[in-house]
Amino acid sequence: MQLLDGKNALVFGVANDHSIAWGIAQAMHEHGAQLAFSYASEALERRVRPLAESVGSDFVELCDVADDHQIEAVFTKAAERLGGIDVLVHAVAYADREDLKGDF
Repeated sequence: MQLLDGKNALVFGVANDHSIAWGIAQAMHEHGAQLAFSYASEALERRVRPLAESVGSDFVELCDVADDHQIEAVFTKAAERLGGIDVLVHAVAYADREDLKGDF
């Protein structure tokens, strides 16, 4: 038996295979968790869907985390599809490129 056998995780914030969220998802998968993913845009879906499939997940849903209705909808879909959510990974991050220039 693995540490996360029988646990369902909903992962927010995967942008690519270098994302912290993706590293967390991989580790949870290795420990037996069933995973569900959200993405913020069509461009991200093209990156997230293949990663999700590589860990056996077919739950990949659009969710703008600035929209409460979309958040509620993705939680409802995930709970219905998975039978509940045991773990939430919140690794959403965003900054304008201009904000990252210059001294900190």
